[in-house]
Amino acid sequence: MTEPKKRLFDRDTLSMVIAVCAVIISAASFYASYVQSEAALKQVKAETWPYLQIDHGNFDTDAREHILTYEIVNAGVGPAHLKTLQLFYDGQEIGGFVSLFRACCMEETDAADFARRSLNRAVTGGAPPVILPPGKTMNIFALPKDDENTEAWFRLDAARWKITAEGCYCSLLDECFETDFIKDPVSVKACTPRRDDQ
Repeated sequence: MTEPKKRLFDRDTLSMVIAVCAVIISAASFYASYVQSEAALKQVKAETWPYLQIDHGNFDTDAREHILTYEIVNAGVGPAHLKTLQLFYDGQEIGGFVSLFRACCMEETDAADFARRSLNRAVTGGAPPVILPPGKTMNIFALPKDDENTEAWFRLDAARWKITAEGCYCSLLDECFETDFIKDPVSVKACTPRRDDQ
């Protein structure tokens, strides 16, 4: 008479192995879902990422006209919510046309008079907050050259190279960035208003 074969696993051990396998499969499934959701989030961020740059020039090729322009361009793929912006000339804070002309090119009275006379042809942009769609620009100023402003126009043309800016903007996902429009923007938790903007 042959002896009955011994079972490799008893019932309790088999149940334990099945339970451990179920836990491992669940953990693997959870990790796969996490990786997939992270990849989806990165894709959404990439599709809504704004990138603001400064552009300036002295000639409009379309209009074939000498126009001084200083503008912000959204070179990214998503809208930018520009929340703060400050301009500087040679390190000194400037506001509108008058303070720019006074800082760069002429005496205060002449600057005010020139700005007033230029308003009929000059274009200036609005102050933040502003939504800037991808591929669009926001004028800081645009000034065509004419017979009356030639001398001042050339002064401003030389001065535009010393104009710098600092700002803060956010994406649709409320990811915010501080920038000097030269180096890559730095990620921040939120755009903090300047004291004089509060």
